[in-house]
Amino acid sequence: MAAIRGDATADADDGDTASTLLGLYMCATTAPVWKSKSKSTRTITEALPATTSPAAAGPTSRRRLTRVLRCSHMANTFHRRQFSCLALLCQVLVVILYGFFCRYDENAMPFGSSSRIYVNTDYPLFQDIHVMIFVGCGFLMSFLKRYGFSAISVNLLLASFCVQWVTLLRGFLSPNFINKGYFTISISELMTSDVTSLAVLITMGALLGQLTPVQFLVLAFIESSVAVLLEHLLFEILHINDGGRSLVVHCFGAYFGLACSKVIHRMNLVDVDASDGSIRHSELFSMIGTLFLWVFFPSLNAATSEPEDARHRAIMNTYLSMTSCTVVTFLVSSLSDAFGRFNMLHIQSSTLAGGIAIGTVANVILYPHHAILVGGMTGLLSVVGHVAITPKFFERKLRLYDTCGVHNLHGLPGLLAGILSVFFALWYDPAEYGPRISKIYPHWIGGERGGDRNQYTQAVYQGCGILITLATAAVSGMLTGLIVRMRIWSHIPTQNSSWEDINYYRDAKFTVFSKTYTPTHPDNQPGFTRQSTLLLHEQTAALYENGQSIF
Repeated sequence: MAAIRGDATADADDGDTASTLLGLYMCATTAPVWKSKSKSTRTITEALPATTSPAAAGPTSRRRLTRVLRCSHMANTFHRRQFSCLALLCQVLVVILYGFFCRYDENAMPFGSSSRIYVNTDYPLFQDIHVMIFVGCGFLMSFLKRYGFSAISVNLLLASFCVQWVTLLRGFLSPNFINKGYFTISISELMTSDVTSLAVLITMGALLGQLTPVQFLVLAFIESSVAVLLEHLLFEILHINDGGRSLVVHCFGAYFGLACSKVIHRMNLVDVDASDGSIRHSELFSMIGTLFLWVFFPSLNAATSEPEDARHRAIMNTYLSMTSCTVVTFLVSSLSDAFGRFNMLHIQSSTLAGGIAIGTVANVILYPHHAILVGGMTGLLSVVGHVAITPKFFERKLRLYDTCGVHNLHGLPGLLAGILSVFFALWYDPAEYGPRISKIYPHWIGGERGGDRNQYTQAVYQGCGILITLATAAVSGMLTGLIVRMRIWSHIPTQNSSWEDINYYRDAKFTVFSKTYTPTHPDNQPGFTRQSTLLLHEQTAALYENGQSIF
């Protein structure tokens, strides 16, 4: 705005500065809802006082103001329809790629022999993961009092898109596609895609309230692609164990979001702290999300574990870890308060951290007390992160804003899970697993793939997996932040609070084909109508004439 202001001042005739600047300001702050360009320009012009209208300005200023007003209308129209165009492009691309390269697995076809058994085995886990992603994650992020619609509905949007896109990318990297030119999908592939899409939702939690739906869709496209490539690198090339995907999903998604937030926060001019708060019923909705995630978390860690004995261990280890983590969370939360009270932020997030920390080793741990110890350590670490690390280090030192506290819920527990994978690879005697150890560590010496690793070399590879995950998340997150902050994408308007659902939703009483939109404030008061918008500009003109800055 400073550059535009200076340029307009340089070319304006004497006495025309006020009218030109006022026109540019109106152009930048108004989103026209009228169909005709000329009518829009004429209406805005008529709203100006006679002394500051373009008609009273010199020829240069009048032409410049008219041109800017028309360009502004085109730009606003482009940004209003940008999401629809981008979503249409993505969906058409998905349909074309599925049509050419994707087929159902033979178990889903009429000539399949084991379809019923296959569905009965995997579909219960498939349902549980769906509830976690579409219900649990959405309601968990609904604690913001003015961002409930977006927390739940954008969560649904991103998860739906990511499942389609991730399934495609995983198929393109499969041996079946390389050999035959197409790939097949089953419930197992869709379930794995659900788990991978969780990384994008974790990133969304870090950036909640800082991006528009368009920017979130662009971010989901990039991050899900990077997540699939990271999985392929760690599982198919390095052959590490990450049974519950704590590294490639939770740790990656959290630090990807934090790196992106660091770049986005420098661009964001809105003081987001002003509306970053909750009320009683929003906290209750968030607690509902916590309960859904808590109940179904064992299914998430067991879904990608094989064979059945490893899946059985993953369920029991996850459950014991989460119960221990919950008790320790309440304990430490009470100790952190001078009056011994509980903090709902700790209860909503830290009670889930035990399931994340044990995810990577959920199929490895052989004794119950180890799972309980892991859960207790994670509860302590997560609450300490909320109390000390986030406010004193991230926000004050790094100037990094983490809306939902994903660093303490996903980042630290995911990092701990990676460290535990190194520890337990060295701790347990390989003889305790027998010949099935190659199901946990695929490249184990004497395994089906003819590997040459022992417990020491496997521990080294597990450590390398941690470093690669952190480096990939940091670099790709910052690059994605630079991409989504580009001016081509619609941004949260700086004159409104970024936490307002009003920016993206309208009342249900409006029809799909209505041509005008009258928003409603969260306090259920009438918003800006056409007449009140023009009145606002008249008041702005009066402020400018009195020497008060409108910038």
